[in-house]
Amino acid sequence: MSTTISTLIREAERLDNRSLDTLIAQVTLLRVRRNAPPDAETKLLSKINKGLPLVQVERLRTLNQKRQQKPLTSEEQEELIQLVTKTEQLNVNRLKYLTQLARLRNVPVREVMRQLGIKAANA
Repeated sequence: MSTTISTLIREAERLDNRSLDTLIAQVTLLRVRRNAPPDAETKLLSKINKGLPLVQVERLRTLNQKRQQKPLTSEEQEELIQLVTKTEQLNVNRLKYLTQLARLRNVPVREVMRQLGIKAANA
């Protein structure tokens, strides 16, 4: 099938604005996919799954449990704040990578989360 650019443009001129917007979005997505390295999904999935090292996860749990029972020392409080900050930054990055993966797959972020078995924080 040999379609020229001018033929495509003539056909696009016949579209209503909504259909034209859809066409533009689909062509843009096609371009993004073509420019994406073949292992882009694999790299994104690896970044999405990155978390705190197990030692830090355990320390975070320990500090949270201790905080429930008695006040933390100033050093423990500072350590807890650092671990919570790291966790929050990982979550921000995870959402960024989920968004990129959703664009690559042309689905909503919540759908990617469902596909990966990731539950929203408020769920």
